[in-house]
Amino acid sequence: MIVQRDLIKRIEPFIGRKEFISITGPRQSGKTTLLDMIAGYLEKDLKVDRKHIKKITFEDRRLLMEFERDPVGFVKSFRPAESKQRFYFMIDEFQYAENGGQRLKLVYDTLEKVKVIITGSSSLDIKAQTGKFMVGRMVNFTLYPFNFREYLDARKKRLENIYIGQNQIILGFIEGKRTAVKDGKDLFYEEFIPEYEKYSIWGGYPAAVLASTETERRKLLADIYNGYVLKDIKMVLELTTERNLFLLSQYLAAQTGGIVVYQNLSQVSRLDYRNLKKHLNVLEETFVCREVKPFFKNRQKELSKNPRIYFLDAGFRNNLVENMNGLEKRSDAGAIIENSCFVRLNELFEGINKINFWRTKAGAEVDFILHFGDGIIPIEVKYSLFDAPKAPKSFVSFIDSFHPARGIVLTKDYWGFARKNGTSILFAPAYYL
Repeated sequence: MIVQRDLIKRIEPFIGRKEFISITGPRQSGKTTLLDMIAGYLEKDLKVDRKHIKKITFEDRRLLMEFERDPVGFVKSFRPAESKQRFYFMIDEFQYAENGGQRLKLVYDTLEKVKVIITGSSSLDIKAQTGKFMVGRMVNFTLYPFNFREYLDARKKRLENIYIGQNQIILGFIEGKRTAVKDGKDLFYEEFIPEYEKYSIWGGYPAAVLASTETERRKLLADIYNGYVLKDIKMVLELTTERNLFLLSQYLAAQTGGIVVYQNLSQVSRLDYRNLKKHLNVLEETFVCREVKPFFKNRQKELSKNPRIYFLDAGFRNNLVENMNGLEKRSDAGAIIENSCFVRLNELFEGINKINFWRTKAGAEVDFILHFGDGIIPIEVKYSLFDAPKAPKSFVSFIDSFHPARGIVLTKDYWGFARKNGTSILFAPAYYL
């Protein structure tokens, strides 16, 4: 089954540009399939002749060696002779290339009307490969596991149709468009909540979403950790044992959404501070988790204060804590939904708008502070039943302190609208984010 990926729409405007394209993301997130989708878009929508589109993988060591020996001659060998049309050359698993960035630059500077699209499973490897050589010559994208819209596309097509329309209300509000909603329970909440909670437990890895049984999903998630991600991380860190890495990632999973205390992490993982930071950086660059810094007007304070950690796939996180039970049986239900909301915000705004959290010494806090344009938008995850658009006390405290133009409270089943001290507040079900 082919699920259309949202990233395609973000890539399309850059297809006609000269810059090469890099697509990174965790293993098993669907990068190879995405290349096939791009090829289909080129052929069907842009009417590119199939012979001007070529996809290869550097898992084929023979092709890899040929590229490393003569990159320009290698690309030309696939291009139709004397063609004046643009040639689209796709390279899967580009991270295996030695000095790949330098060789790509040679192709970029030498060959006209050639568009190269590469994929890789570690942003560290791709950055190291392309780095200084492809500055201004490459546009970078990240493909994550399925978001909730893509999950619905695979499992509940009717709900996907509903989601698309309701999601536009939230995105339009973030962009500052006039929003009119009727206060009250969402008409479709009884259908959406079971699917959203299942997604928040099992995550969006395509193979896990498309699996037919829970036993199969458990096995697939375990294999993603043991056979793929751990292998990549272990290779990057040059580890002789993954024990420290496992202890660290398991502890982070148990503390999802909580403030990171480095001393505690060092004790649990048995790593000194320098090695701890190195491990955390690699976990981030291999798309396991992401740090969120606290919100301060003073930039130095933001950088010096302890962050929160969120995982970039819920199934990966829940597999680490060895608990795939439903939310009704879990003490960490709030953290799970908060993590799912972060995953979506990160996908929507990564590299475009910064995301922080806010917490005062007195304990007032707001889950996420989205920097959008010249302003900020507080976003609070309150996954509970509402009967009126009443903002949480900490949320109001943030509004009183910083006077944002608008804010969002993500509920379990409720739509509503309110104004507080000049701030417009949208109440919307979390599953429509």
